Amino acid sequence: MSTIIQIGFLAQKLTTLMTSKGLVLEVTLLTAILILAQVQWITNAISYVIRRIQGFGYLIWGPDLIDGAYRKVTMHQDQVISPKHNTWQAHGKPFKISTPANDHLLVTSLDLIMELVEAPRQRLSLHAVAKEILQPKYTMHGFEWQDRRGVEGTGFVRALRSLLTSHLQDFQPDLERLVRDCLEMEFRNIRSDGFAHVALFPVMKRLVTKVNCFVFFGEELSQNAEFTAAALEFPQDVIFAAEFLSITPSFMRPLVASIATNRHRAAKTLYQHLVPIVEQRLAARDLQPHRITPMDCMQWLIDTSPRKNPWTPARMVGEIMAVWFGSVHQLAMTPTYAIQHLCSHPERSVYYMHVYLVSYKTTDHVMALLVTCRRKALSSYTFHDGSTLSKGDWVCIPQQAMLQDGTRYKDAHIFDGFRFARANAQLQQLQQLQPCAEVPDQKASRLTHVSPDWPIWGLGNMSW
Repeated sequence: MSTIIQIGFLAQKLTTLMTSKGLVLEVTLLTAILILAQVQWITNAISYVIRRIQGFGYLIWGPDLIDGAYRKVTMHQDQVISPKHNTWQAHGKPFKISTPANDHLLVTSLDLIMELVEAPRQRLSLHAVAKEILQPKYTMHGFEWQDRRGVEGTGFVRALRSLLTSHLQDFQPDLERLVRDCLEMEFRNIRSDGFAHVALFPVMKRLVTKVNCFVFFGEELSQNAEFTAAALEFPQDVIFAAEFLSITPSFMRPLVASIATNRHRAAKTLYQHLVPIVEQRLAARDLQPHRITPMDCMQWLIDTSPRKNPWTPARMVGEIMAVWFGSVHQLAMTPTYAIQHLCSHPERSVYYMHVYLVSYKTTDHVMALLVTCRRKALSSYTFHDGSTLSKGDWVCIPQQAMLQDGTRYKDAHIFDGFRFARANAQLQQLQQLQPCAEVPDQKASRLTHVSPDWPIWGLGNMSW
């Protein structure tokens, strides 16, 4: 009997031991499976960290990195006619550049450019790019943007593209007066050598601000020295602060933005002047719909703002300030570069001044911005060629590299005020569907034309 009990006890103990060993084996196998399953995640995480670290080089060598990558992917590629679009296209493959915040996919082929332009705004958003660059929550006195512009913003298109354009002839006499008075003020101090010496870019910024203030805010505010000083300072503060915020941890951004913008001095000044006026005009719009209204962009933006769910005066001022930023930022740069190029050729500068707009397009060509048509992926996106974007990444066109591509433009890095004038003459004479010897255009073009070969103004519905 005792022997049977002892055997039973040993069998139970052996069973327990075997069960324990089975559990150990099972746990070991599960652990191994979990580790293997996480290898891809760990690899991706390490790759992401490495790309972000490498991305800091973009802040210093961004143009060189993009230019080098562009040349690498387009090297030994010929230009051919695209049957689908009947235009010339470079068969350069898309390439990615890492930045501190995300990856940028840069596309150069016509098919991918058109897919970028035609992609739904709910997937690839220009508005989200602007929000990420400018950080308006921190740089624009707490004004917040959504990742994509809704229907409520479509009125601004009418205000700027239609109403402003249709009234330009009415503004013309006053604009000429303002430009003349501003230049006389800037060049009033003549030195002993008979010339007035000025810093060109600051002069152009003050000139553009003065003219735009008149068009945007009317005569009274454009004559207010405190207001115009803040209007000039505000875009500079936003860009300056945004550059710092791009590499600043989120918890430190309010402090950094406050320091970089001098405690939002310019934005607060604009708010103090604009809020009472906007309150008055919003009230007048509702109470006196048929009144005679002021003729300025601020009024047109108010008139085209939502009526069903009207904005508060503070929200309206924030929208006006955002549009103001876009109207002056970079606008002073093109005439500055154009004048510098003209002055660098004194033997021809007088002649060039008679064809200043011709030189303007050449200036935009030589001094083009690094990238254009930027869109942010609001969700993962795959192009038809298999190129992928993760959520939060950007897709862009490497504008500077394309416009300075020696296979597309003859002597691409040299300022030639008549490059496009000669090309237009050749194209008008030959009437051929192929690029001329100097530019990739198929037909005569103007500075304001929009095309994949000339994406200065953007493309599609988002072009200026």
